This record gives sequence, structure tokens and C-alpha cells, in this order.
Amino acid sequence: MKSDARKSLNVLSSAPLSPYKPLSQDKDSTRLVRVKAAKADDDPIICNLFNVEFGEKPKFHALSYMWGDGQASCDILLNGAAFGVRQNLWDALRYLRTHAADTSYWIDAICINQDDLAERNRQVRIMHHIYFRADTVVVWLGKKYAEYEAGLPDLRKLVHCRPSNKEPKLEPSDDQSKSDLSAAQQPREDAQQRKLAEELYHDGYWNRLWIIQEIGRARNIKVCFGNSVLKWNLFIHFITHHNIGSQGPVRLDQQRQKRYTGSSTLLQLLEDHKEALCQDRKDKVYGLIGLASDATGFIIDYGKSLYEIWTDVMEFMNKHDLFADKDIVEVGGLVKSMLMDANCLPLKQVLRQYAPDTEDTTIITGPQDFKAFELQAAMLGCVIFVGPRPHEIVGNLNKVDKWTEQVQSNYKNDLGHAHRESDSLVSAVLDLGDSILSNKCFDCRSIIQWSVRSDNYRLEVIHNNHSWISELQIGSSGQLQNENISTEQFSSDHLRLFQMWDRRKGQAPCKMGLASGNIRCGDLICWLRSPRRAVVVRPRQLAISSNVWELQVVGTAVVTEDLREQDLSCSQRVEWDKNRLKLTIYLDAATIFILLA
Repeated sequence: MKSDARKSLNVLSSAPLSPYKPLSQDKDSTRLVRVKAAKADDDPIICNLFNVEFGEKPKFHALSYMWGDGQASCDILLNGAAFGVRQNLWDALRYLRTHAADTSYWIDAICINQDDLAERNRQVRIMHHIYFRADTVVVWLGKKYAEYEAGLPDLRKLVHCRPSNKEPKLEPSDDQSKSDLSAAQQPREDAQQRKLAEELYHDGYWNRLWIIQEIGRARNIKVCFGNSVLKWNLFIHFITHHNIGSQGPVRLDQQRQKRYTGSSTLLQLLEDHKEALCQDRKDKVYGLIGLASDATGFIIDYGKSLYEIWTDVMEFMNKHDLFADKDIVEVGGLVKSMLMDANCLPLKQVLRQYAPDTEDTTIITGPQDFKAFELQAAMLGCVIFVGPRPHEIVGNLNKVDKWTEQVQSNYKNDLGHAHRESDSLVSAVLDLGDSILSNKCFDCRSIIQWSVRSDNYRLEVIHNNHSWISELQIGSSGQLQNENISTEQFSSDHLRLFQMWDRRKGQAPCKMGLASGNIRCGDLICWLRSPRRAVVVRPRQLAISSNVWELQVVGTAVVTEDLREQDLSCSQRVEWDKNRLKLTIYLDAATIFILLA
């Protein structure tokens, strides 16, 4: 039908440049569009776009449809201006012109100036209000279903009603409602009818993320397909009668019924709709905000990068205590997977237009701040020796010998297991290579600091070890600063091998590993429930003889047995915290993101 869409191209090309007039900045407003009736099917589609204020209580329908891929290559005339739309919307406009012309519609691709980022932010922010205030949400599934009319005569009865001397509406007459009900409730197992039901059920429309809000907020819904229209409840009856499945429109209907029962929290929506599709990955979050029962106040800004949006979600949920009993890092992984696919490289994660702004890197010293995420950790041990870099293990045998000497010195009572783990660690360094190792650990100093008291006997990690930690820190002072740094550059230069000890357990199962390069003796290696990376926590005594210690996460680490793990974003092994000292730690969003790398 592209030849039809291109009809009268010369007329369109001479039209004004833009159909948009600025929306009011003082009053809540939007735009509506009317499709002008045509004398012939191949006449150009002519639309009138106009601004309205919500205070005027405008009457309108809202269109819900698939944008589709490709360019907006089909032309319409919008306020006298040439305006390009995609094929599916062009088909919908032609359908509405035929069956319900001169009705006011809200259509996102037309009513929002997509080139105006500030307007787009404002309008997307109020879309849940728009779909709620619409008299009817009109679902357009496409023109392809008209082909079923030849084999299903009853389908021809499911058309729009045009009462005489009245404005065309999408509402069927009472007689037609009965006809609709009769047609939809017929329990026939006709093969053609089932084929139609299956195609409707599997329509790609139901995979769209935006329909969760568009259908979820609607007060009345019409489903249009081919030349037919059904009320939502009759459409669902027709689909469920054929017992095709519980996904697609059936699942959406169940969610509509449960929308006031707590299933519409932001977290639940993120979990339920992680596979939903949208053109802009930012809509994986923004498309759910309007439907979430606990997301009022969340700021929508399409100018932000994917990473910034991820941070916004995490900090918003933390500020409003929305994590429930879910693991914070696992939720972070869920949101990250929705916004960024596996091939989303760091540059794409931070991609955005530069805007001068004040970057806040202030150290936060209180765990009550919404930027401080509280997690429970289990201490594996305290660092007692910081070893060589990976490339030194590979090319400097003297460094390897010194490492082995320290193994003998530090693990005299468990030497067999210690040598076995050391050999496994060195083998991993030799086998994995520099580029793979460089992605195992990261220098990520959290901006969150928190204080504990060493005289608090409930905090065993510090209470039982503070004197020993002080000795280790003092004894190793200047150890790394005096080293000769290689002039040859390696991508894993920021990493260090380390040895650790848990005085309480004696023969600890994990004795060594690889950590970010700023690791120091006296640092604590701690596991979280998720992911497989450990965090490096640095305790610092505020003053000599003081009982107050300041803690901060300064990097990440991987124990020997996890070095060959391909995906370190997975959860810890079962009983990861069994018989280990517990420690409550605090991280910022940036550090959680790094843990998920």
C-alpha cells in the first residue's frame, strides 16, 4: 500500500515545515489529532492536530499499536505539513478514517513532538494519565486479519456502527452488542476460526512493553483487527475459548484484574515484564513507571544515559524502600539486563549528549542516605600478604618464589591445602591470559563510609580482630610504595594476588585470590549473596586508642576457586555465609554496577 501512502506527494512536499505549536508550560496539556473523512480510499490521509488542556476535560480516544521497524516512509498531511509515519500507523489512520472519522485521538507518534526532548520527557511522564482519561483505548492489531472475512461470515458483523445523523463512534449499537456476544461465544471448533484466534493470540503486539501501561490504565478498550472490532471482554472470551495459552492477551487481562492487589509495584513489574519489547531500551524502565503503584515522583529523562537511568532506578528504590526482601545486587542485575544487553559495551552504557552539570563525588559518611545501599556480607578473611601482579607471576620466577615462600610462612599448619590452592591460582593466571584476568576485578572505591565501634562485642569482625588489623596495617606500611613498576604496560596491571587468614577458623577453605590493585594488608575480603565477586573492605582506626573505626569498600576480589568462572555475576554457592563472621556493609550504586560487570 506504499503507492497509496505516497499519493499526492507533490501536494505534501509543498506543505509547511512543522505541524507543531508549543504546548503550554503553565498548564498541563497535550495534543489531539482528528482524521478527516475521505471520499475515496486512495485519497491522501489528512489530519488536524490541535493543543488541548486537561482542565478542559477533552473527550478523546487513545490509540495503542505497534510502531514497527524501519523508517517513517508513509506520508500524511498534518496541519498542512508533510509528516512521515510508519506503515502500521498509516494503516491504522486509514482504518479510523473509514470507520470512525472526525473523532479526536491521542496517538503518541503524532501528538508528541519526538524531536523535542524536553517535551518528550514531559509527555511520557504523564502518559499514564492520558490512557486513563481516554474514553476508550483503541487497540490496533493490523489490517492483515481482513483476509479471514471470506471464510468467516460472522466476522463481517463485527464492524463499527454508524448511527444515522450522529457522529461516527467506536461504540456498537445494543443490537450489535448482542450480535458480537453471540458471535464471540459460539463454541465452534471451526478450523478457520481457531486459526484466527491463534494468530491474534500470537500477534507481536502483545510483546510490546508499552501496552502494559496502555491496557493497564484503560477504562474501556476496543480491539480492532482487519475491518472488525470487539470490546475487550468479548475479545478475551474469544481467545480463551480456544484454550491456546495463558500468555499474551490472556496474561494482560489477568494483570488488569489484579492491578489493585499489589502486583503493580515497580519491582514486580520489572520482574514480570523483563522480556517485553520496545524500540528504545530506555522504555524498558520508563514504559513501566506510569503503571507502577509505588513509582510516583520518578523522573523521566530521555537525555540520560542507560547507566544513569539504571542508577536512578536503584537509588529511587532504595530511597523509598522498594527492594522488599529481594537481594539488592540481584535486582540491580535484573534492571541492568533490561536496559543493556550482553553486547552493550561501556561506551554505549554512558552514551549521552554532554550537558554541563555539577558532579557530586562527595564522600557520604552516613548509612541513612538513599545513595547508601545496605547489604549483608560474610568475611572470608583478612589480607595478610599482598603479592605480585599477574604478569609478574608469568615472567618473573623470582616473584613466584617469593610468593611461595610467603605461602610456607603464612600457612604452616595447613601447608598441603595452601600449596594446592597456590598452584591452582598460579595455573589460572598462566592459562587465562592478561585480557581475561583484567575483567575479573576492578578498582571501585565506594563513596560510602560508615563507622563502627571496636568495643561492640556484637560486631565480631572488628571486635575480635581490631588489634590484629592494626598490626597488619602498620607492619605493611610502605610495602607497595617501594616497588619498581614495570615500564611495560599490561591490562591486568591493576590487579594483585593476595593471601588472607581467618584467625577464628584457623584452616580456612579460601586462603588466596586476585584483587584490585589498591588492596592492602589489613583489608577484609567479604562475600555477598550475589555476585561471585567479593568486595574489599578497608577498616581505618580514626585515632590511636580510639574505639571508632571507619569502614569503606575500596575494590573487588575473586577467590581462587572462582577465577575460572566465566560469569561472575551469578549468585554465591549454597551456604556461602555458613560459619562465617557477618558484617553489614554499605555500597553506592556505582560499586554495585561494577560488581555486576
